[in-house]
Amino acid sequence: MSYALPGRSQASLISGGHPGDRFVLALLRAVADAVIVGAGTLRSEPGVIWSSESVFPEAGDAFAQVRARMGLPARALTVLVTRSGKIDLRAPALREGVPVLILTTAAGATALGGVPGHVRVRTMTQGTGAEMIRVAAEESGGRLLLTEGGPTLFGQLVRERVVDELFLTVAPLLTGRAKDAPRLSLVAEMAFTPEDAPKGRLVSAKTADDYLFLRYAMAAP
Repeated sequence: MSYALPGRSQASLISGGHPGDRFVLALLRAVADAVIVGAGTLRSEPGVIWSSESVFPEAGDAFAQVRARMGLPARALTVLVTRSGKIDLRAPALREGVPVLILTTAAGATALGGVPGHVRVRTMTQGTGAEMIRVAAEESGGRLLLTEGGPTLFGQLVRERVVDELFLTVAPLLTGRAKDAPRLSLVAEMAFTPEDAPKGRLVSAKTADDYLFLRYAMAAP
């Protein structure tokens, strides 16, 4: 969910920057081999860096130790998915110098042009969620992949049933929708029927203040 207002579409406006929500997100990033993000998310939050310490700096050293003990690189591989190739290569996430993978189409690769040496570009042949997962696993050398959306990318992954788990934070806010403020939800560009709607099994439920942190195992197809 997002307010979808110019300059005010950050997820932190929903969570209120609650430390519990930031900690869960940082922990997921700390154990992930790769973080998969859609280009729309990069455009709406251009200053974001997908690392544990950027979202929960209070425990940056502890998360670094977690990765070291797991034998993981210092940072999970950032995987940006863009069909058009129209992304800002000057964004902080692409200027850091840490490895980044851009998954795009042939036309998108042409639109990208030259990229910095630490950024690798791979062209998708099918553009499916399964292909994104396979390539991200190949490039990162691991199988624990975290996707942070946005809703169109997540909708595709859910539709193809390649999502194993869902971590969901419920914030005590009612944002609403209107014709002039349609606002995307968790899943976009995909509407399921009662017969084929993906189902989850609750694995854990935790609370902090007025926030609820849910973990679901998604049913296999």
